[in-house]
Amino acid sequence: MKKLSKGAAKTALLVCLSLVLASCGQEAQSLEKIDPSKFVTLGQYKGITIEKTDTTASENDIEEAVMSDLTALAKKVSIDDRPVIEGDTVNIDYEGKKDGVAFDGGTAEGYDLTIGSDTFIPGFEDGVIGMEIGQTKDLELTFPEDYHSEDLAGAKVVFTVKVNSISADDVPSLNDDGILDKLAQKYEKDEFGDIDAYLDVVKNTIEESKKTAAESSYRNELMQKIYDSSTCDLEKLPEWLVSENTTEYTRNIESFASQYGLSLEDYVSLISGNMADFAKQAQDYGKEISKQELVVRAIAAAENISVDDKEVAEYYAQKAKEYGTDVDTLKASVDEKTLSDYLLSEKVQDFVLENAVIK
Repeated sequence: MKKLSKGAAKTALLVCLSLVLASCGQEAQSLEKIDPSKFVTLGQYKGITIEKTDTTASENDIEEAVMSDLTALAKKVSIDDRPVIEGDTVNIDYEGKKDGVAFDGGTAEGYDLTIGSDTFIPGFEDGVIGMEIGQTKDLELTFPEDYHSEDLAGAKVVFTVKVNSISADDVPSLNDDGILDKLAQKYEKDEFGDIDAYLDVVKNTIEESKKTAAESSYRNELMQKIYDSSTCDLEKLPEWLVSENTTEYTRNIESFASQYGLSLEDYVSLISGNMADFAKQAQDYGKEISKQELVVRAIAAAENISVDDKEVAEYYAQKAKEYGTDVDTLKASVDEKTLSDYLLSEKVQDFVLENAVIK
């Protein structure tokens, strides 16, 4: 029904790019042997000014969090005395036809659909609103122009839909018996003496989350300013470094495409048209990532920032305890060199943040 559109593909690509650009040291076997000053000239990395983010929890934030908590405790109840409305879960049979002929992927029986989830193409869920149990209805719809299937992109179709049953969430209230006890379990508290105690915890949780997000945003903004102000001849970067970063980028995109049952070539056709353009794009990002890694190394060298074996061992031990596993298992997933590079990047970002002006 609704699969990977061009818009979704482009969004996914940006996500993959951000993951690749945020990575550090995943490939560089010999990066520590390079003098970064031969390749990059650092811009300003101390005393950078950025704007402070408001991390207070608004009344709206708290209301939304409470509703989310209560909705998570909701129970499904059957509805038989009214038609379908927004938010209902309906069990339906449907058959889609184009020019009177059923098309692949357009037919199902006993499908549970939540109205408002945007699971299906535009108009489908709106068309189900108002239907009653046992009712059958034809929905005349048009597939989006950027739909992934060329046969259906922009096509006019008819879906015949039958509603088998309707259910809805019965959301509890904070005053219901036993609800505060259940909420205490979620927040790993022994108990909440009253509703105000619960709301205080919700407020503090929101603000802690906002502070964490703000710090992450500060670090990203500061590092991007440093990358932008630092100069480097991209054509003179170590070829092996650019090659490995380019390969890593390609693997990330290929892995994402496979989640949708697409080959890299099919996926690329949705976003850039041809593999030649993609190859250049991958190469360009490989160079940019290489520059960023060298900038991190240059700051570390200038400020005598380093990571020793003890710190790596302590990090493995800490994470093994958190994840309930052993160090060897972690090392099988993340080797010591990769972890050392990651910790170095974190230290550099810590230094940059500590020396920034946030106002």
